[in-house]
Amino acid sequence: MLKISLLILFVTCTIRCDSLSILFLGDTHFGDNYQYDPKFSRGVNIIDEYGYDYFFENVKDVLFASDISFCNLETPLTKTLAPVSTKKPYLHWSDPVNTAKYLRKYNIKNICLGNNHVFDQGIAGFAETVTTLKNAGMNYFGAGKNSVEAVKPLIIDENGMKVVVFGGFEYHASYDTLYNFYSDSIKAGVNILDTIKLNEQISLYRKNFPAARIIIYPHWGSNYKQVNPRQIAFAHSWINAGADIIIGHGAHTVQEVDKYNGKWIIYNIGNFIFNAPGRYRTTGAKPYSLIAKLVIEKNKDKIFLYPIFTNNKTNDYQVRELSGEEFTELEEFLLKGKMEYSVYENEYIELK
Repeated sequence: MLKISLLILFVTCTIRCDSLSILFLGDTHFGDNYQYDPKFSRGVNIIDEYGYDYFFENVKDVLFASDISFCNLETPLTKTLAPVSTKKPYLHWSDPVNTAKYLRKYNIKNICLGNNHVFDQGIAGFAETVTTLKNAGMNYFGAGKNSVEAVKPLIIDENGMKVVVFGGFEYHASYDTLYNFYSDSIKAGVNILDTIKLNEQISLYRKNFPAARIIIYPHWGSNYKQVNPRQIAFAHSWINAGADIIIGHGAHTVQEVDKYNGKWIIYNIGNFIFNAPGRYRTTGAKPYSLIAKLVIEKNKDKIFLYPIFTNNKTNDYQVRELSGEEFTELEEFLLKGKMEYSVYENEYIELK
């Protein structure tokens, strides 16, 4: 189980007056569509077999030790199947009641919908998702009834601190022309990540709220691959426009961490609880992901990375902390020789 050190406990115990701790989680989906499909399940529905609490067992401490948590919810919340296209691979759906219930139970109430699965069951599936989240008292962003709503960030005002979080999905022609995923002035859809409209929004919020932390939480990158030139160019452009940190998701594996103009770029934190079989073995990708924790303080912000193992085929659909050998491998791949950081008991990393 991921343990919280005395340092982190001290931070979280003092947040009420002078700090705010925020978790950013990767791709999240309890996997209903996979478990009900014999092509993907192992003959047993792991949700029915283990129950939802099982999936959180090794990460619940870090979830409860933070004030606020964000996740990328990579599924529509509906059981009414109306696929956006029969040609689209991996059509997701989830039990709306239980998904919302268990995310809330584990302190995950801020939901990014800017991804390549939230419209898998069409406009009706998206509408049910939004209604479910609203009824559960949860916030959503990254998609909307039109492009004006979709581009709007989620704004957190707490402890005298303002945090602005933008979400969205990078452009792919197939998701535009074949699946009709992207929002426009009159159509519901996801926010398109770009360096024009989003930069305008970043600059506007930076001008209006100079002290705010502006965070970009993009769904991007190629599945099971490392960072590509477009990601780098976009991240640099957003930082130049006024963003403070980039925390990406979407590749199902961890991507490199970098620093540009004094700002951190965590290109991909990979998966959180994502109950699909996965393709780590066939792609050769590292089965590692990250939970990113931002602690905002009056004088200096801190960033902590909690590595997790996310290969469902070998960990029986329960994310866990890394072994010592795995942690060393991740550390060398991710950070060593690139920047200043500290490691605490082979459990988490603090970026300097």
